[in-house]
Amino acid sequence: MQSKSRPGTMDQYRVQGQLAVVTGGAHGIGLACAGLLREAGARVVIVDRDGPAARAAAQALGDGDARELDVRDAGAIGPVFAAIRAQHGPIGILINNAGISIRKGALELELEMWRQVLDVNVTGAFLCAREAVRNMDAAGGCIVNTASIMGLSGGSLYPNAAYHTAKGAVVNMTRSLAIEWAPRRIRVNAVAPTWTRTSFIGELSADVRARIDALTPLGRLAEPEDVAEAMLFLASPAASMITGHILPVDGGYLAQ
Repeated sequence: MQSKSRPGTMDQYRVQGQLAVVTGGAHGIGLACAGLLREAGARVVIVDRDGPAARAAAQALGDGDARELDVRDAGAIGPVFAAIRAQHGPIGILINNAGISIRKGALELELEMWRQVLDVNVTGAFLCAREAVRNMDAAGGCIVNTASIMGLSGGSLYPNAAYHTAKGAVVNMTRSLAIEWAPRRIRVNAVAPTWTRTSFIGELSADVRARIDALTPLGRLAEPEDVAEAMLFLASPAASMITGHILPVDGGYLAQ
């Protein structure tokens, strides 16, 4: 069987002309990924519950678009994705990045907090993935979910039961959707970042950050760009034979 015709080596890492939707794209990892996708040739729509920040980020991209959306609002997700397709055409890439964390142990965690973390990180991600697929064309596309090393490990430097549970669900949701949607030519993968230098971890003390550095073989936190580069790879033609994969971006943390 003859292998398919492939573009030049560096062209395989470009996503020229594709429409990429980035949820949680106004800040941190999502913002870094939106910028990198634009550099790689994509048309980018930033989706975030922080509407002003999303619009500012889209403006900084030059020709980006922004949509305000809280992924906990299940009834709003479908219309937002349909409006994106109506204005820009079929979706080719979804970076499913919206997420929250409430750092409390299991005995202290209020039920409403538990539900909030799962509603954003699991249900919101599932609904966005489903609507993205409904707005892709017959050529297929790809989805990159943001999981976490906390979804691949039960331990941490502090109690975080809801987040661990939610990201573990994202890991297996990624695998399940990859199998289900493979006949549609849709690839579904996830990155699993370690602690990343964004406002998301801003509340961590200097002592905890020092312990993270000590426990990480490469000796540092991840930068948003480290994670964005892995996302771009999984979204690009260079990863055309990769689906159902969870890619840790963790400086060797999970290898120990």
